Amino acid sequence: MRMLAVSGNLDYSGSSLCLYRFLKTVTPEHSADLLWGQLGPPSLKGAYEAAGIRVMTEAALDSYDVVLCNSLLTGHLLQRCAARRPVLWWIHEPQFGAAMVRAGRFSPEAFAAATTIVFPTRWQATEVYREWLTRENWTIVENGAAVDPSPRPRPQEVVPGFFNILQLGAVELRKGTDLTLAAVRRLADPAVRLIYVGPRHPNFSPSLTAEEKTRIVFAGPKTEEQVAAYLQHCDALSVPTRDDLVALAIMEALQVGLPVASSDYGPIPETIRHDWNGLMSPVGNAEKLAENLARLRDNPALRHRLAANGQQTYRERHNAAQSRDRLLRALADTIAKGRA
Repeated sequence: MRMLAVSGNLDYSGSSLCLYRFLKTVTPEHSADLLWGQLGPPSLKGAYEAAGIRVMTEAALDSYDVVLCNSLLTGHLLQRCAARRPVLWWIHEPQFGAAMVRAGRFSPEAFAAATTIVFPTRWQATEVYREWLTRENWTIVENGAAVDPSPRPRPQEVVPGFFNILQLGAVELRKGTDLTLAAVRRLADPAVRLIYVGPRHPNFSPSLTAEEKTRIVFAGPKTEEQVAAYLQHCDALSVPTRDDLVALAIMEALQVGLPVASSDYGPIPETIRHDWNGLMSPVGNAEKLAENLARLRDNPALRHRLAANGQQTYRERHNAAQSRDRLLRALADTIAKGRA
């Protein structure tokens, strides 16, 4: 299969990482090049090139069997590609993506122009984008995670003797970063540390007391190898998101056995079952999040049970090999439809 992947971003956001991780696992069995829309920094460019995947700003469509358009940010290019090649559109965005469509960032006709649309969650198809799905050209392929299990040194921010809470991903209000901070403040426990790992958005710049600055850390964006170390050495993951899919951070935590305290937003209950493989709190409720984090802090047996069940969920639903194979089948079906 000769595929051209089209992506606006090469950053460490969830959609960009999903594409990078997929492409590096299917080459050299399949041929893949990447057409970059030059939106934002080229953070993953070196990683792509190290994996033998060319990163280009221009491409000849006739050289490929199929085009894989990644995220809604490629919607403006999709219709031009679809006129010449079968196109699979991999849509990762939750509710804010629907707002992009309504704001006119691209024509809603792109949904009908795509040969195949892949959503990582059924919730997107039935709740978020339903009004634009005018034909049965969509399918569900759940995302997977593949954290390298190799033992890694403890990051300096993860201090032994503390209960270390990790929030992983973009440090912005949409992800509920303020709710985790509010929950930690409610705990009022000097033995609790909060570590934010990810690029920091200007909409979240809280004022911290001198004492809080010793326990609340903004570690910044990290490589995949560094993220694996935080996942291995922290005690709990906080994901009180206000708008998300089943975040990569959740799937990675399930894989490594890190207990998850999340919101019950949108599609998250498709993966997380409260008190079985994670703890959930209502969206926007810092008090309930604090209660869940306190339960994790105070009950090692609970942490162990949630971790074991979470790893079972990962194996059954979110392992990377299963996700890769399903997406490859969707691409093969897309090629077949284009030839019909």
